[in-house]
Amino acid sequence: MSEQSFSPMVVPGTFIRVRAEGLISVGGISTGNIGIVGTAIQGAGKTELLSNYSQAIEKFGRYDASSVGEANLVRGLELLYANGARTVYARALAEGDTNFKAAMDEVIKEDVNILVIPELPTDTATGSAAILSGIASTAENQNKDLFAIVGSDETDVDAVKTQADAVSNKRLMMVAPGIKAAETLEEGEGDAKTTKTTEVTLSGNYTAACVAGLLSATAPHISPTNKVLPAVSDLEYRYAYGELEALLNAGVAPVELRNGARVVRGITTDINGPFAQVTTRRIVDKAKAGVRQVGEAFVGRLNNERVRAALKGAIQGFLDRMVSDEALLAYGLEVSATRDEQIAGIARVDLLLQPTFSIDYLAVTIVLE
Repeated sequence: MSEQSFSPMVVPGTFIRVRAEGLISVGGISTGNIGIVGTAIQGAGKTELLSNYSQAIEKFGRYDASSVGEANLVRGLELLYANGARTVYARALAEGDTNFKAAMDEVIKEDVNILVIPELPTDTATGSAAILSGIASTAENQNKDLFAIVGSDETDVDAVKTQADAVSNKRLMMVAPGIKAAETLEEGEGDAKTTKTTEVTLSGNYTAACVAGLLSATAPHISPTNKVLPAVSDLEYRYAYGELEALLNAGVAPVELRNGARVVRGITTDINGPFAQVTTRRIVDKAKAGVRQVGEAFVGRLNNERVRAALKGAIQGFLDRMVSDEALLAYGLEVSATRDEQIAGIARVDLLLQPTFSIDYLAVTIVLE
């Protein structure tokens, strides 16, 4: 007999109702899916779900020479996958089309977490137009928790700092300097077609793609600080210690060569705010996503003590896993509803999170005798 309702009960018998609230739990939550936009020689106007670089070439064709400055979506995809990316939602614009915002607005309709637009000049991404940083910020009001990575297209420390000063955003990471990368182009036609690989210098906008790939492959509580970019062998410019310090104080996450190309410190441009560490931002976003997923399953159910207890238990199960994964040190949770809130259909979830912070500095005391 039906497990959903006791009605209608006309013929005598045993009627059973099963309440499954206690079996509701959080399913898989994506934390490293990347959204990218750029120009390409084919495939414009459709968001493609990609799992590897070969699929990128198949959908969008190869990239143009770096000197051309267009059709570089696939170049960005190449760097993403070379540095650890797995799941990417990519949308191409036709060559000459500069409507990156509209394209990214389409991409964020998908299950994405990390945004990057390597072709976008830094000032366009974060300055008065604020395309990338603006999308990441406004999406939060639409229940989308996004994190954007931009690169500086300058190398001079003062110029990079000026770009960083233009934006202080808890959902934005700015990286510098540019990188040196292999560029593989096809030459000739038909049977005479060959490929030629040369080394080119790419601006920090493409360093952002490398860092996005690295970030997508790591859990939210694992900091990019001191992590190696596996596909980067050389940089456009090598900052001295004082320059690195100046960039960090300005909210820029520089990359240095030290047993590989390493992210010096994983910070956002909100350097003086509570979300200065990238990990804090990503941990809180994962917690929000879990609570949101559990909460959706309870929308439309009774607003009584029994159902609210089941809601609390489901959220507790998810947060307990975050504690065991060491993303959280501890948490506090209360689910309640006043009489007026019950009438209005509101159940209130009050959550106190204690995220785990990464080790950015080691204080060493040496005693000499």
